[in-house]
Amino acid sequence: MPPEAPLPVFLSCGTPHQKVQENFISAIEAHLKSHGCVPITVGRSKYSVRQPVEAVRDCIAECCGAVVIATERIRILEAIEYPNSPQEKPIQTESHPTIWNQMEAAMAYCENMPILTFVQTGLRRQGMLSDRFEWDAIETDLSPDLLQTEKFRQIFDEWLHLVAAKKAESKSKQWDIENVGDIKVTSLLARLNAKQAWAALIIAFGIISAVATTAFKFGQFFPSTTSEIKHGSR
Repeated sequence: MPPEAPLPVFLSCGTPHQKVQENFISAIEAHLKSHGCVPITVGRSKYSVRQPVEAVRDCIAECCGAVVIATERIRILEAIEYPNSPQEKPIQTESHPTIWNQMEAAMAYCENMPILTFVQTGLRRQGMLSDRFEWDAIETDLSPDLLQTEKFRQIFDEWLHLVAAKKAESKSKQWDIENVGDIKVTSLLARLNAKQAWAALIIAFGIISAVATTAFKFGQFFPSTTSEIKHGSR
């Protein structure tokens, strides 16, 4: 069931140059929208007068989840990796996605966003597309039929749940900032876990002790001064 409020989701995808790529991206966009998400892609659904990397940064900051669709952009027929070194080795027929997939996925990761990743079969998986990455990627031949499988349904439902939780967390933090002046001490302590509460109490005790010590020292000084004034001391 779609969430009550729209979930802004950043969609990272290269400009499609093949019909199969466009069809898959469009299918993902439609699937997201049918589940209450608003896919945002700089240069596809979002445009800005600013440089793309700055526009991407601002868009990601407003989102609560990310989807990465890595499709073939570059095909290397013949090359050499680690040239002129003991590790030198030939490369033949290797495919890579747009570098923007790596950049945008990394920016979303830095925001602690749930990331749903699709990697076209045959792409070299590096960096944010690596199979050692925290968020597992789905390898696909870019057939929209993938969206009808039980495996995908379970993965998507879990990701969608995490996105909704991320939005709730962001909304809670925003509420804290906007209403910090109205929060009572008891309400604030109720929001802390045990470790945080103990730390807060220790800090408060330290402040009270410091104030008491200062008051005591002033108290020692002022009585004698008052006494001198009463006796006409100059």
